[in-house]
Amino acid sequence: MDSSADGRHFNMLIRALIPVQASVFEMQDWAGHPVAMPDCIEPIPGICLGDILAEELDADVPYGSLVVIRKSDNFTNISQAAGALVGEVLIGIIGRGLFPMMDEDSVLHALGQAYHHAAEADELLKLGLEPAAFRMGLSAVLGQYWGRPVDSHSVFAAQPAESAQISLRALTGTETPVTLNQWTLRLKALVEGRSARRAFEDQRGNVRIS
Repeated sequence: MDSSADGRHFNMLIRALIPVQASVFEMQDWAGHPVAMPDCIEPIPGICLGDILAEELDADVPYGSLVVIRKSDNFTNISQAAGALVGEVLIGIIGRGLFPMMDEDSVLHALGQAYHHAAEADELLKLGLEPAAFRMGLSAVLGQYWGRPVDSHSVFAAQPAESAQISLRALTGTETPVTLNQWTLRLKALVEGRSARRAFEDQRGNVRIS
């Protein structure tokens, strides 16, 4: 499979995994796995990345989108690269300042666990996603963020089949692309709602009937 076919497959997986519109740029000398950045970051004070790319490369970078930079050669494994990129995006989501600092690690773990589980969603399997490779890429990025050894096992434990899981549809929402801010707020509401339900269930479970 040539690099253009690899690139199309990668982009297709990212669209299925992340509901934010992404502008993908290939760089021959890019080292490492693909990375994602908000279009609004300012490499130069007062000038956002999206404006720089639009000016220098005549590129269309929509407001509220993600800028993805990846190497133009063939991927070692497309699913692993997709998992690594999702990990990068989740770390960026947590760093946007909408979650209490004391909750950031637990929220990141909850979202990572959700994507770890969602890797086996039928819609992703039909697109050719390899769950094991995706999980390897996801765990590598998040494990590095948490200071785990590079060769350690997955940072996400297998969950019992009967345990409630956040679905891929809950993570991505509708098929209509949203801005990064909208998705961040959606994930915040999703995690907070899940935590509230769990707290209510725990509280209800402690009620004693005499």
